[in-house]
Amino acid sequence: MFSIKRLRSRMNTKVYYGLRCGAKTLTFLFWATLYVVVMKMTLLKSNTSPPVKDSIILDNYTKWLLQGPVLGDDVEGDTSDWKDPDNATLIELENRSLRVQEACRKYSLQSQPINSKEFFVDHEHNLVWCNIFKAASSSWLYKFNILGGYEKKFLSRSRYTPLTLARRKFPRPSEDELRDAINTPGVISLLVVREPFVRLLSAYRDKLENISPPFYRKLARTIVTEHRDAASKILGNIKSFGPTFYEFVAYLISKQKSKTISFDEHWAPYYEFCSPCAINFTVISKVETLSMDSSYVIQQLGLGHLLSPRVKDRRTRLRTVMNKSRDGKNTSALLRYYFGQIDKQMLKDLLDIYGIDFDMFGYDSDVYNKYVRK
Repeated sequence: MFSIKRLRSRMNTKVYYGLRCGAKTLTFLFWATLYVVVMKMTLLKSNTSPPVKDSIILDNYTKWLLQGPVLGDDVEGDTSDWKDPDNATLIELENRSLRVQEACRKYSLQSQPINSKEFFVDHEHNLVWCNIFKAASSSWLYKFNILGGYEKKFLSRSRYTPLTLARRKFPRPSEDELRDAINTPGVISLLVVREPFVRLLSAYRDKLENISPPFYRKLARTIVTEHRDAASKILGNIKSFGPTFYEFVAYLISKQKSKTISFDEHWAPYYEFCSPCAINFTVISKVETLSMDSSYVIQQLGLGHLLSPRVKDRRTRLRTVMNKSRDGKNTSALLRYYFGQIDKQMLKDLLDIYGIDFDMFGYDSDVYNKYVRK
């Protein structure tokens, strides 16, 4: 009798553990399947754009480039080869430099301090670049990683962000190191800018609008707490957890007026972030003409054999498809939608922050008068 009871007890124990393991396995499979379904629905599903071909496999570097919503026209254009710039490009680059110098005198900024920590200095290849986020930063970070000696296969496998990898090769320079590099004959110093409000909107959508990256979640909650009541009176019932564009602009204006904050790197004004009045940049490039501008820099420094455009172009074309698939709208439509949340006074206050950038780099802010609320 004792042995039978003991046998039954053992059998019950084995059945219990078997059922427990089976339940854990089923739970894991359920959540894994749900995760795959959600990822497909949110990141890859598209009803408005051509599907991405199954033959395209995203490597880790390309996946990083695709993170976050961006504007539909946020691409640098196709480049099948590094072409020699024409005379019109050379004249345009010269005019941009002269315009910056004129703006520095106009706004009395010649004595501004240097923000050296945002620069990359490549002594070996005679190149200095100030990294403005949301202004072709991913494109030039990739180029600096190649110049730093990383293999393209390594970049496709690495789990580190391009910025992290680049800083390992090109640490933040001191002010003296930066000045010495820029004053060295043959060195090209590069600044890439973008239409200021297009960049501002891209940063807002990427960092704050919906699911904020961990670093920005606290800021998103703070903005909502401070400005949701006022926004609701203008926009009606707001269901989003993240701040609306109205709330984001109100936050920027309030901080500017109170002088209590230095702006985040993703929306800091260009003239403060990269110190163009203290650094006489050799080349002022624009995202809107990035292909030709980049060609000029690469040709001048003889880096064409290292910075083959073909691999990067594949990522650019893929990013174009993914961006348009995600947004389904072009840049003009997005600007009209978001700036339609603010009024003329808020636009005027916003231009108190970014107006110098518009003037210094030759962008027109008048178009926004037709977007804002009347």
